[in-house]
Amino acid sequence: MNSKLLNYNRFLSNFSTKLVGGFVPVIVYKYAPTNKMLLAILTCAIQYLFSFVMNIVLKKSLVKIPYIYLFLRLFPVIIYEALLLFVDSNPVLCVIGIGIGFSLSYVFKNIPTEVLFSFNNATKKSGTGVQLAISKLIDQTAIILGTIIGGVALDFWDMKTLIIISIILYFAGSFPLLVYYLANRKKKNLTQEYSTYAHVALKEQSIDAVEAKKVSTKITRTYLWFYFLQESYNAIYILMPLLLFTITGTFTSSAIAGAIFDGVWGISSFLFGKLEHKKDITILSVMGGVFVGLGAIALTFVNSNYIWSFYVLIAIISVSYSATYIFMYNRMIMKCKIVGRNTSAIINKVNMFFLSTFVVVSFGVFLPISVCFYVAGGMSLFAGLISPRVEESTRRILVDHLQDNEIKEDYRIFRLKK
Repeated sequence: MNSKLLNYNRFLSNFSTKLVGGFVPVIVYKYAPTNKMLLAILTCAIQYLFSFVMNIVLKKSLVKIPYIYLFLRLFPVIIYEALLLFVDSNPVLCVIGIGIGFSLSYVFKNIPTEVLFSFNNATKKSGTGVQLAISKLIDQTAIILGTIIGGVALDFWDMKTLIIISIILYFAGSFPLLVYYLANRKKKNLTQEYSTYAHVALKEQSIDAVEAKKVSTKITRTYLWFYFLQESYNAIYILMPLLLFTITGTFTSSAIAGAIFDGVWGISSFLFGKLEHKKDITILSVMGGVFVGLGAIALTFVNSNYIWSFYVLIAIISVSYSATYIFMYNRMIMKCKIVGRNTSAIINKVNMFFLSTFVVVSFGVFLPISVCFYVAGGMSLFAGLISPRVEESTRRILVDHLQDNEIKEDYRIFRLKK
């Protein structure tokens, strides 16, 4: 797989879908005739719950033919963007359809993109952190441009025109991937679960194959529940434009906030990715999680007279999250390569991205939107505090097994005294 082709797809797909897709709950809130906030929150809840379910159902095929799904994503994008035009006349059915369509667009994107990134990265000499930094910089550049242009256009242009432009650009970004796949589909190892030499040796030399499997399962499960906590950040990200729109009433202000969010995230991820390749950023990871949590809670106290403080807070949240994200993601990938569970770990992370966001957003169905930020903030803060413990416990389990020792219960994250 040509990494330039994948990056081309990442740029155009992120740019095109952000033009309209970056404002879905805000659009629902603006055009719904009644129960505006409930329907906006319900749209988010449906999309992430359905994403979680469909991600599990389609898991094997998403890994097997990622190129096809990145192209097929065009159709759910068309569905949810078209339904946005009818929210004012039939809000309930449109919200359900938008939620399902948006969820499929997520499902068709996340695992295929991560799997192709992981596969390409496995063959490169540079570290995962460096490659992750480059890919995130490309992603965020496209997202920033799409968010700013989309936000301004929604305030001053016709939404139908913007939807047509969005669909054309997505097709232009995904069609070359489809052509590449059709031309190379008979080649072996077009995508695969990557195993390092350490894992091959481990399988060949391990006296107890059952114990080896137990090690890999324990490591991936530890990261599974950790990412349930850390991925609550996404709820902050998707609800932030809606919260700001209720204060200012304009798409442009939400676009500015989104651009700051994504711009700081992209630059910070690039810098932390390079730094993590050379230095231990454990302390920065802990501080990042704590600041994300506190910042999320503080957002709910901003009023219309101090909008500038909202922008400052989201910049702090972005740079903080990039530190803890890069640190934990890179460490997870390195360990899971060794135990041959690279793709499995990525799928787990994506599943927790969906499930965690659904859980946090669901609070807003019954309670004020501010409660969502309190829950997400608390989860992020806790994830930051325990990130060194998670890293150390998984490292000790792996090292212990590679030295042919047994898994010790002392390596649990939390130990209760008898």
